[in-house]
Amino acid sequence: MTVMAAILGGLFNSRLNMKLREEKGYTYGAGAGFDMRRGAGPFSARAAVNTEVTVPAILEMLSELRRIGDSEVSASELAAARDFLVGVFPLRFETAGAVVGSLGSLAVHGLPVEELVSYRGRIEAVRVEDVAAAARHIRLDEAAIVLVGDVDAFGSDLEAAGLGELVIERDDVVGPLATTDAEAETPGPVDEEEQTGPTAGAEEPPTDSDEDIGGSEGLSRGIGAE
Repeated sequence: MTVMAAILGGLFNSRLNMKLREEKGYTYGAGAGFDMRRGAGPFSARAAVNTEVTVPAILEMLSELRRIGDSEVSASELAAARDFLVGVFPLRFETAGAVVGSLGSLAVHGLPVEELVSYRGRIEAVRVEDVAAAARHIRLDEAAIVLVGDVDAFGSDLEAAGLGELVIERDDVVGPLATTDAEAETPGPVDEEEQTGPTAGAEEPPTDSDEDIGGSEGLSRGIGAE
């Protein structure tokens, strides 16, 4: 399952990224993978795209999720995924905290240390038919498609695509905050002299609240199934 997920959406040259980013130009990046838990965990595929390509991006994503189970992966895809997973494995133990985290994960899942000792050998032993078997865990008939964006712009195309029952939840529209008389009379800070030059604007370090999270032009979406 780990190798299959890497081929599908875990590498830069994964199927999802190559289709949605490199071929279609819909997104800066697309990914997919499993959330491993003690019990059954979810699988999700996700990408952020512009509003006007919302429905085409969904259809392309669904196509790739079907294709991973309908056709065998190539030998080059398999080799690239195995080499990557084996190559980055030592990075999981670069610091004392990372070692503790890996051992803690073994404790949470009730696994022996041998799980880590034999990891690279087991990854290298994965075959094409093993990837095909793992792809059966992606069950699109039980999937939920979640979109965040301007439904007025893509809703009709989404309905026409016939992907299933459509449920729309709109955000409440909040008007501008009222300003009290006292606040209106209090002048804001005024710089005595405008700063210029290459260091202008660097006098006050940015805070977390200053960061642009998500981007106003982006659209987040995910496809997941247990």
